Amino acid sequence: MSGLDTFTDDDYSVIDKAAMALSHNPRGLLLPGVDPTTHREAVRLCARDYLENHIFINDRQFHSHLNHHLLAVYSLGGSTKRLQEIFDINNSYRRPSLAMVDNVTITADNYTEYLVKEEYYPNFVAFYRRELAASNGDFNSVVAKYFFDPHIFPLAMSGLLHPFIQLGYGLEFKCEALIACALAQASTHRKQFSRALDTETFDEIRAGDLDGGNGLSLLDIMELMRIDPITDKITYDDDPYTEENRALSQTLAIKYAKLWSVGNSESSVREKSMEVMSVIALVYGSLTRPGYRPLLEFGVMHNLTSSYFLPILLDALPLDKKMRLLHAYAFTFIYIFATKGCPPLHIPPELTLADTHRAESAESSSSGNPWMEIIDKAIANNDMHVAKVVRALWRLSLLTAFPTQPNASKGYELPPYINCLYLARITVDSINMSTRRDSVTDKLQLTAQDGRRNWAHGMVAYDEFWAKYGQAL
Repeated sequence: MSGLDTFTDDDYSVIDKAAMALSHNPRGLLLPGVDPTTHREAVRLCARDYLENHIFINDRQFHSHLNHHLLAVYSLGGSTKRLQEIFDINNSYRRPSLAMVDNVTITADNYTEYLVKEEYYPNFVAFYRRELAASNGDFNSVVAKYFFDPHIFPLAMSGLLHPFIQLGYGLEFKCEALIACALAQASTHRKQFSRALDTETFDEIRAGDLDGGNGLSLLDIMELMRIDPITDKITYDDDPYTEENRALSQTLAIKYAKLWSVGNSESSVREKSMEVMSVIALVYGSLTRPGYRPLLEFGVMHNLTSSYFLPILLDALPLDKKMRLLHAYAFTFIYIFATKGCPPLHIPPELTLADTHRAESAESSSSGNPWMEIIDKAIANNDMHVAKVVRALWRLSLLTAFPTQPNASKGYELPPYINCLYLARITVDSINMSTRRDSVTDKLQLTAQDGRRNWAHGMVAYDEFWAKYGQAL
């Protein structure tokens, strides 16, 4: 992983050089089109990315999405030609991988000395690969040990959940290399939350998890957040992440994350994870003010794409860590909601209409299934997130509908039925971005294609946002 070498498109030796292997977690989705040929190509391209590229694409720690985009399209049935195109599109803004720092060997005894120091990322990769190899295939134990280390956990849940997402891909494909990269990314990531996920504060947030209470629902919590005096202090800015707004949003999220709880049982984890996933999808599709073209928000979108991996990660963990992860995950959603100004929801009628195809199996290739058309559009879309959104919505559509769960207590407001097909359709029909390099500035630009739009980055609760960025019908 020196970044000094690049490899050609016909060089399959990279697979052995990277020790790259992709398997399949039963909780992952594989659609028609996945075959040994596309599998081999996905392995080769992931190996090239591993050997050639750094996991951060700039010094602001923006995250590489290359293997995310690649594996999402692969699992949706993308062709070998399309997989190469995905690699080339994302590789256009690559940052060469770093060389290992000489004379530094990270071990289980000294790893805390090198945390939050990005230059040690390749050294961390090597460390975690040794730990994973020594586990004799028990990757879950290594994840439980290090992802939840009190020094690493606040880092792992930072950066719009990108270390969490990277780990999800590693576990989905049972890939030692990708898991090592995820843990190394978490170990070198800057801390997003100044205190919320530190042990002392997070234990306070989770105090209700063990007292047997059900807490308030997320929908009730969002209503309370809208009328909280702290929300009045969050002021509109074209940049929703000003230092003051981040601090206020964190304070608000800590306050209200304490009111939500996860019971000390597997059944509670299942119910509460379904609640989180359903509410995220509801918010994703309900931020557009009436009279405007559909708007899809960037931060909430990351909550949605990461939700695909929530069942996979929860399956990998013992109960105590399932509870911890789920509450932290809910906190990140509450925080993102706060940074947007705690916007009201405008639920379009289509969002709660029944999708008669939601229960069809992932293997169905029936021409009468509208999901297949949407999946084809997602595969062809050049935006690095669209295929991931569609995957997350497909998963949610296949899970048991949350309103039928029997253990919701009286007065606990559940989200309505979510028509994931509708959300997937507006995503593929609204978003299509490509990356190009400006010939004058030599900087990379994101350009909308076919008259479609980029993701919205902003404080959608405010009139100023809609006056500047909204597109009236």
